[in-house]
Formats: sequence, structure tokens, C-alpha cells
Amino acid sequence: MYGRERVRAGELRDRYPHAAGVLGLYLALVEVWESVGDDVPADGALEWAEANVLPRVLAATAAAGPRPLADAITAAGAAATGTGLLDAWAADEDLTPVERYLARATMHVVPPKAWTTRRKTPGPVGDDGPDAGSGGRCAACGGAAQLSYRVASDDPLVSGRRMLACAKCPHEWNFSATTCPNCGETGKRTVHAETHAATEPPHVGRAAPDDRSVFPHLRAESCQTCRSYLIDVDLGRDPRAVPRVDELAAVPIDLHLTGQGYTKITPNLMGF
Repeated sequence: MYGRERVRAGELRDRYPHAAGVLGLYLALVEVWESVGDDVPADGALEWAEANVLPRVLAATAAAGPRPLADAITAAGAAATGTGLLDAWAADEDLTPVERYLARATMHVVPPKAWTTRRKTPGPVGDDGPDAGSGGRCAACGGAAQLSYRVASDDPLVSGRRMLACAKCPHEWNFSATTCPNCGETGKRTVHAETHAATEPPHVGRAAPDDRSVFPHLRAESCQTCRSYLIDVDLGRDPRAVPRVDELAAVPIDLHLTGQGYTKITPNLMGF
């Protein structure tokens, strides 16, 4: 079920030493998710996942996570179980970064229909077609966009259509290439493309990648109105990319945009 994700995470871990820790943890989480299989019950899914999946996530993170996160998980582990953590996450309550990570990693195996009724402000749940979405919000669960990606285009000089991937569930939907998913502003988007070293800041504009490019298929797209951004993955430049996995390797781009005063629409699973 997670074959493509596992292979891609392994490739990127070897390619990008700066992301080896988070990608190694991601691979450990894949093992947890695969171990669940089809065991999630139709009724009481959140309670079942908190009792049966959360402990596996805790153990995997303590064993394979980057040291600061592993230490935090070890300290918070006992307190995280049996507290209604997943219910709080489903209801969009404020959580600490560690709690949010644990909830997202655990809820990865829980279908949206099992928890969307617990949201404080239910989104437009029901239409899960490829173009479904209320502005920049997911139509399946009401969540915000985690990232965007471009499908491959027949014309190498033209970017393919833009898709958004939800931060809270697996849903993805078609979205305007010139509109901010956070505030809806049109025409005030800036593209931050990389230079040729992971230690150098990205420049503004669309760069043509060459054999020196560190991230030939990754860039950031920011909004000048709300000062938000997200990572964009171009599948035309790397057809092997798995957007939700590749986005984990974009830490240098995240750090640069944060340093420029932008806020990511939604931090990814690992908190970046």
C-alpha cells in the first residue's frame, strides 16, 4: 500500500543528508501504517486508533526519530495516551507541536468520514471529486492545504495544472495557479526557486534547473497579501516525485521563507 512512499523516502534520504533524520522517521511510520492494514473499525475509529495505533507511533518515533523529537516523545508518551488527543485534533483544538505530530501520524490510517463530524466547524464534506474544494479548503474534511503540486504538462515550457494536497486527510483537488490558497488573493503570488546549493537562499522567479540544482522540482509559492507560503512540487521536472514525501526534504526552502517573514499555511507532519 505504501510502496511508492517507501521507495521515494529511501531515495531522498540518500540524496539529501539534511533530511535524513525526518525521512528515516517517515519510513518508520510507514511500517506502522502498513501494520494497521484494514483493521480500523467503522465505529469508534478514533478511540480504536488512540488505543492501538498511537502506542506504535510513540515507539517508532522514540526509536527512529531525530533526537530532540525522540526525547520529547519519550517524555510525553505516557501522558499522550487515553487523553482524547485524536478527538482534540479532529475538533481543531489547539495542540502543542508534539501533540500535533502524534495526532497526525496516528490519524494517517483513519478515514475522514470517521472523524469529520467532530469538527467544531464542519467543512463542505461530501464531494470528493478531483476538483472538489471550497476555495483553498479541502472538501472532504475542511482542512487547509499542505502543499501544491503540478502535474506533468505536454509542453515543457508550460507548467501543468495545479493540485492542492490536504494537510488533514488524503484528499487532493484542482486549484487556480494564480490564487493564494490561504486568503484567496489573486495575482500577488511570488515564486521562490532554488539556487545551486542547499546552503544558499532561493531566488525569486522560476529558475530553469540544471545539473547543479539541489531541488530541481521544488520551489515555494508565497502570497504578498497574507504573507503565507507553501511548497510546490513539479512532477513535470521529476515524475518519480511523491509530493507528500518530497515536501519533507524542502527544509532549507522552509527555513529561508520563514526567515523572510512568511508563515507556512500548514506545517508538515514533521513540524516544518
